[in-house]
Order: sequence, then C-alpha cells, then structure tokens
Amino acid sequence: MSRALLDDTIAAISTPLGEGGIGIVRLSGPRAVEIVDRVFRSPKGISLKDVPSHTLHYGLIIDPATGTRVDEVLVSVMRAPRTYTREDVVEINCHGGIVPLRRVLELVLKQGARAAAPGEFTERAFLNGRISIDQAEAVLDIIRAKTDLGLELSLERLEGRFSRPIKKIRAKLLGLLAGIEVGIDFPDYEEEALPREELIRDLENARRQVEYLLKHGRDGRIIREGLQVAIVGRPNVGKSTLLNALLQENRAIVTPVPGTTRDRIEEWVELEGVPFKLIDTAGVRQVQEDVERIGVELALKAAEGADLVLLMLDLGAPLTSEDRAIAARLRGKRTVLLLNKLDLGRNFTAEEALRALRIEPEAVLEISAEFGEGLEELKGKLIGLVWEGRLEPREDIFLLNIRERDLLQRAGEALKEVLANVREGATLDLLAVGLEEALEILGELTGENLSEEVIERIFSDFCVGK
Repeated sequence: MSRALLDDTIAAISTPLGEGGIGIVRLSGPRAVEIVDRVFRSPKGISLKDVPSHTLHYGLIIDPATGTRVDEVLVSVMRAPRTYTREDVVEINCHGGIVPLRRVLELVLKQGARAAAPGEFTERAFLNGRISIDQAEAVLDIIRAKTDLGLELSLERLEGRFSRPIKKIRAKLLGLLAGIEVGIDFPDYEEEALPREELIRDLENARRQVEYLLKHGRDGRIIREGLQVAIVGRPNVGKSTLLNALLQENRAIVTPVPGTTRDRIEEWVELEGVPFKLIDTAGVRQVQEDVERIGVELALKAAEGADLVLLMLDLGAPLTSEDRAIAARLRGKRTVLLLNKLDLGRNFTAEEALRALRIEPEAVLEISAEFGEGLEELKGKLIGLVWEGRLEPREDIFLLNIRERDLLQRAGEALKEVLANVREGATLDLLAVGLEEALEILGELTGENLSEEVIERIFSDFCVGK
C-alpha cells in the first residue's frame, strides 16, 4: 500500500456476516469521526467531534438524504494515536444481521469513506509503526487459531516473542557495523575501534542466536491449519466407526450396508494442542452407480492431498484385490496401516499385509475401532509423527512460516560467511558488505526492509475488516 493512501478513511464490516447479537462497522482514518458524525444522531444532541477519546455513545444511525432511521447503535470513538491503527478509529456497534450492517456501511461509504481491502486495518497498524510484520502475522494466527496451544503461541508472538530476539540480534550487528566503519574511516585506529577477537565473539553469538531460533522454530502451518489425515479403505472396514471413536461422538452414519458414506466428512480433533483434520472418505471399490463412483474418486483425491493417510484393512476378512489397488494408488504417501476389527480375530498377519500391499508405512497398528482397542496408541503415533516426534515444551517453540524460516537460514549463512572472512583476515570493506547483507535479511523479518509486493501478499490473507 502506498503511504499516500493512508490519507483516506477506510470502512468495513468487522464481524462475521449472519444473525448475531451485535455487528460492528469499523472506520479508520483522518475523517472517521467526521463521517460517522454525519449519520449519527444522539438523543442528547451530542456531536461526535466534541466527545473525548475512548468513549461510548448511544444514538441512532440516520440516512441524511431521506431522514430514515437505519439502526439503533452504540458508537465508540477512539482518537489517534492510541488506537489499533494509530489513526482515528470509530466503531459503530449495530444489531447483528446482514441488512443493518450493510446499510450502515453503505451510508458511511456515501459520506466519503472507502471500502477497506482485506487486512487493511492491520496493514495500517504496521505501516504506522504500531506493530512489526511478525506481530501483524500473529493477528492472523489468533483469528485462525484452532487449539488453545495455537492461541497461546499466537498471543505470545503478538507480544513480540519472536521479533524481540531478532531486533536484539540486529541491534548488535548494527553496533559491529558502526565499529567497522570507524575502522574504515580511521585505519590507524582500526584495532581500537573493534578488536578482531571481539568481532568474532559477537558474530558467533549472533549466529548461535539465529541457529537457536531455527532449531526451535516449528512449521506454523501445523498449528494454524492442522494436519490433514484421510481415513481410507474399502467399504465396511470401519472408517466411519474410527472417525466417531476419535471424535467421541456419532458424527458419521455407520451401517453394515456397503457404500453408506458417499461423500467426504471432515471434522477436527485436538491432540496435545495439535489440530488434526480427520477426513472420512467413501469406501473404495469398483462400482457402476454414478454417485458412489464420484464418491470413490473424491476419496482417492482426498487421500492424495492429505498430509497423512490412515489405510484401514479388515482383520476379520481376507485381503482383497481392492485392498491391493488402494495401496498401489497411495504408494509414496505417508501412511499408517490400521488392521481393524481385532475383536473378530485375524485372517492375516501384519507381515502378510505388508508383503501383499508392497508398502512401507510409518507404523502398523492392530485396533478395534468399535471397542476402542489400540486407539490411545494410534493417538500417540499421530502426535509422534508431528515434527518427527520432537515435541518440546511450549516455551521453547517458535512458530515460523516459510518466509521466516527462509530468511533465518539466509541470515545464518550470511553470518557464517562474515565469520569466515574475519578469521581469514579479510578487509574491513568486505566485512562491512557481509554485515550489511545480514542486516538487510534480518530487516525483512522485522518488516523494516519489506517491499510493497511482499507487504501486499502478507496482508491479502487477512479477512476484510481486520
């Protein structure tokens, strides 16, 4: 976003559309108070231009063109700079519902506000220096949090848990660069300005701090979006029974009739703070009926797109050509092989199943989905497969996205190169160039050196109104 656009006033509905107790139309910008004042009528005759900051006012929203009453509201007035965006912010608290919210928004747009783009309120908070880019992304993480752990980590990130160490590293490197530049300008005082031993020590400390963040960084996608786990197998092997058992509720219909599940059913389950999206799919078999055939194809596509596949076999019946065909289709996917209906006896062993299917699963478990046998072991295995089983205390986890991990790796490589040059006795000019590169990379992590294109890409993931 061009800083020139910060001179206008934006507006958006900031609560989910639909019926509810309350809905909010939010404005931010230099004319926010003026615009709302044009459509707001207080029974006490109060003008919003005269009220103190951070106050709440009862009244009506009136269409000035017709005098028609639109809604009964409470209006919050918050003046810059003590606001989310560091601009004047007004929030119109309407009755929840699509019609009153839409009409209020249309009114403020007619009075001179502009419809906000996705994430534009938070983008303004970033551009106005209230939050770092890392904290801005934490706002999105909070909105999308699916577990208590995800919410806690996102709140800590919003408070600067990741950006603070980055800023400390950057401040130390800026100090080293200043010392190097003194040495360049005054060669006779080079050693006094920054002894090489001190330079090596401080660079090594900075490199170790970057390595620490990388080591304890975890793929934030798992906490934000969860792991997709597809339950796949031929009809009546117990897929829906397993889904219900893991959810501890009867979400999927279970009958002895093959083909009962014809469409994918998706539900979330939380295991030790990690969200898993469980996908119950149609039984895979050769069918003639169009609807079931579409369900089978959707099942295979869901499995191919999942992070992990639970391939179920029926221990109470012999292996079939359908079992082999499913396994062949899934070859190369991360798979846990589940031998279900343990309570009905064994028609084959795990070794025989592996030979027949020609797969190398992450694990093979014998379970009874109906009676709950082996389910705790399955949950433990699912957790063990997250981050290769390296679960750490919450206080040691940093959530990283792909962009942040890439930048940290590049910063670490740049620091290693500077260290190597120092030890080899390189010129101060060369060392300065290497340090400037590391600082540029770290500046992208804090948002100080981000291009407009990257900023737009980050905030395009936000919802409108945030």
